[in-house]
Amino acid sequence: MMIKRIEEETEEDVTIALDRFRTELIEKLERLFNITIDDRNKRLRLDNLGIDIEKFNQRTKNKVNSERFGGFSLLITGTALVHALSDQSKMKFLELSTMCKAVICCRVTPLQKAQVVELVMKNEKVITLAIGDGGNDVSMIQSELQFKIIMNRK
Repeated sequence: MMIKRIEEETEEDVTIALDRFRTELIEKLERLFNITIDDRNKRLRLDNLGIDIEKFNQRTKNKVNSERFGGFSLLITGTALVHALSDQSKMKFLELSTMCKAVICCRVTPLQKAQVVELVMKNEKVITLAIGDGGNDVSMIQSELQFKIIMNRK
């Protein structure tokens, strides 16, 4: 699995790291699927790129071009997440996160957990899984529940 670690501490460095990861994702997809992504500003989604999700999942299980590939994953620290969740970067963070099989946010605050859950649920309309260790995760749980209640009313 291709694992990207984002541990930077400044907004500028986090932005650079996110951009670098995006470029690495594009280059890996182009190489694995023998495609050319002409519009690199277009949102990265497998279906937007003409990549069959079944083929993608199949390639993550088998060797491709003599290269083992288990998909993408992202590990981001709480310090970096502060900047990744800023208004300028949150959609890029979401885009990259949704291209990953796993996203691990470590050393984050309960508020950051809630913000990540809300970002995914609000923009992707998918079920999220957020894991916490107890009482300090109330805001994350309430954020998820509030969003579900609002969505059910519509």
